Amino acid sequence: MSANRDGLLAGTSLCGRRAAWKAKGRPDRMVASTDPYLLRTLLWCGPCDLPMHPHPGRGQRTYKCGQGCRQVALPAEAVEAVTWTAAERRATLAGIAPPFRKSVLEQLLVKVVVRANAPEDLRYIWRT
Repeated sequence: MSANRDGLLAGTSLCGRRAAWKAKGRPDRMVASTDPYLLRTLLWCGPCDLPMHPHPGRGQRTYKCGQGCRQVALPAEAVEAVTWTAAERRATLAGIAPPFRKSVLEQLLVKVVVRANAPEDLRYIWRT
């Protein structure tokens, strides 16, 4: 089997034994993450087209626009859950443990664009 340009082996599922990831010099493994922000580097503000950043406010994990064009911080848990559900619809992801989800999303997505101040109003730009 040959690897496509995204690093996935052709003809495999993302949760199968033969799944492979091109990650940090280890093409045969997914990378576990300890980052509590699943969408760091993937979440973008729709109005200004700039990355949104983790913002731990009032004991909650949230994301905010770096330019401040969004006055409302988005709850990280809600945005991440909606995004993971969209990824599950796109690929076979059954059985992916939470520490590996960041690696999976980085392989599947170019970016996630927040269009409004609601976790459900997202646009996904998938890798092809």
